[in-house]
Amino acid sequence: MGAPLKITAMLVAGGMLATPLSAQQRVEVGNASTVVGDVRMSNAQIRKPAKIQRKQRIAWGDLIDTARKSQLQILLLDRSSFGIGASSRVRIDRFVYDPNEGRSFFATFVKGALRFFSGSAEGDNSGEIQTPSGRIGIRGTALDMLVGEEAEDIAEDEEFVGNVDSDRDEATLVVLRGPGAGTAGGLTVGQAEVSAAGKTVLLDQPGLAAYIPRDGAQPIGPFFISSPGLAQVQDQLQPEVARAASGGGGLLRALLPIAGAIAVGALLSGSNGDDDEEPDDRTQDHNRNQSNNYRNR
Repeated sequence: MGAPLKITAMLVAGGMLATPLSAQQRVEVGNASTVVGDVRMSNAQIRKPAKIQRKQRIAWGDLIDTARKSQLQILLLDRSSFGIGASSRVRIDRFVYDPNEGRSFFATFVKGALRFFSGSAEGDNSGEIQTPSGRIGIRGTALDMLVGEEAEDIAEDEEFVGNVDSDRDEATLVVLRGPGAGTAGGLTVGQAEVSAAGKTVLLDQPGLAAYIPRDGAQPIGPFFISSPGLAQVQDQLQPEVARAASGGGGLLRALLPIAGAIAVGALLSGSNGDDDEEPDDRTQDHNRNQSNNYRNR
């Protein structure tokens, strides 16, 4: 099956979740808190993609497309947020929130760059994001995700990954940005599970990453992403979103400038930063051991 057909099949499958009881009923999940550039939305009622305006409501089944040099931040009802980078396509298929019981959501991430920040720490907060090559299960936390050729280029520059058979439309890279167990400031402690082809990789420390090369391939990881690799991920999630959101989004602004995985770990786990050299050695040893284990299978 070619890439366009796979993408269509994935959207159709996700659309089954997104269909409310009434075809005309819109189940709102949040609003467009920040819009930069050309960002458009389509759904069952709006067939021709229309420009999204700031504060516009977002609902189940809305398919979001961003153009080059464009970004969108969606603030969900539980104060969680999606930061969508340039040249991206995302749809929130289902979102259920009860202040007393927590939040759950399903989303389809077709291409581009996506950043998720968990909101309320109350209740059972979970989510699932489907990509062309796998599934990402989320419980609390903050993470960055790339789908497409940028994911392939960044991942294959990582020593742990190396040269693998990747598909430039399906490659998926996931990086846990935090927080750690000692985090202050109200961030929700959590983790991510990256699953594909019968294997699940757990990301439970800031800076850990996993890579799915293509549909039908198992995820590679976990590994600590390098500082250059994380900087490249950062480039796909431009900081204009944070600068434009001058009226709010302090969490987003605080995390966007971070340039290295170890810095992320120090910030989100509450480290005092006195061990700057030691984490780099641990990262290299972890990746070397994990890489040997993976290749010896």
